Amino acid sequence: MLAPMLAAIAAAVFVCLPQDPTPAKSAEAAPVRADGVEILDLGNGCRIQGRVLRTTDQLVFVDVGYDVLKVPVAAVVRRETVDGKRSGAIEKKALWARAELPELSVAEGAKRMGEAVVKIEAAGGQGSGFVTHPDGWVVTNFHVVAREVEVDVVVYPVGKAGMDPRTVRKCKVAAINPSMDLALVKMEPPTDLTLKTVYLGDSDAMRVGDTVYAIGAPIGLDRTVSSGIISVTNRTIEGRCHFQITTPINPGNSGGPLFNLRGEVVGVNCAGYMGMQGLNFAIPTKQVADFLDNRDAFALDNTRSENGYHYLPAPGKPKAGR
Repeated sequence: MLAPMLAAIAAAVFVCLPQDPTPAKSAEAAPVRADGVEILDLGNGCRIQGRVLRTTDQLVFVDVGYDVLKVPVAAVVRRETVDGKRSGAIEKKALWARAELPELSVAEGAKRMGEAVVKIEAAGGQGSGFVTHPDGWVVTNFHVVAREVEVDVVVYPVGKAGMDPRTVRKCKVAAINPSMDLALVKMEPPTDLTLKTVYLGDSDAMRVGDTVYAIGAPIGLDRTVSSGIISVTNRTIEGRCHFQITTPINPGNSGGPLFNLRGEVVGVNCAGYMGMQGLNFAIPTKQVADFLDNRDAFALDNTRSENGYHYLPAPGKPKAGR
């Protein structure tokens, strides 16, 4: 009796199993598309693979097939597409960061990075600057803050009601390098304000003809965006190499960022010929990175004169017979 019963159960199971007459063809007919699929390496050693739906300054939204994960940008150490192309790695230094960003239009880039651009207000005038670290470190030109130990910084956060300019008073001038025309300002942002920051790009990778754009406050006109191209990559002014650019630079733009189409800062706008168009200049960010990495060497010390140094004379030519 037991043997016939087992045979009947086996036959019933076999009959009830779902059958797919063409399983191989069905699998080939619906391949997984790689469009937008990326691999995210996290700082804890884990990885996530899925379709990236959206990226904001704080989160990456990843569709993993059955749910959408909200991954903090700060937790991602590298992003790459499934074909191995890197698309979002972030390299963090002490006071600045570098990221692998996708190309954007000028309009998209200005919208994304504009909140990291600030206005500097000093007793002798005003200029622009940009935030490199969320703790409140701001880069600008030395000539914008010359002879000052404190300045005011105007930030432009965007809320639900639109732009909400806020002024942070008595920000300390922390470091200066007059020969490079760079300065570093430290502000203490309000506790209810999260500062947006820029990423420094590779200025050595820029070529003649590359599109660049500036954001700043020329003659006090806040949030002005102007675009152009790089005309010369190594124009020498006062013994330093600059980018010569067609991007309009006017008084008030000094100290503001020059972006490439990836939204990375590749220069610091610093000068232009008054009354002439298309002759403007920016300091390459490789000099900015060196300035920030060696901040302690350029720390502002009010007890010493910045003009007290002198160059040692060359030794005289030996006289004949000696």
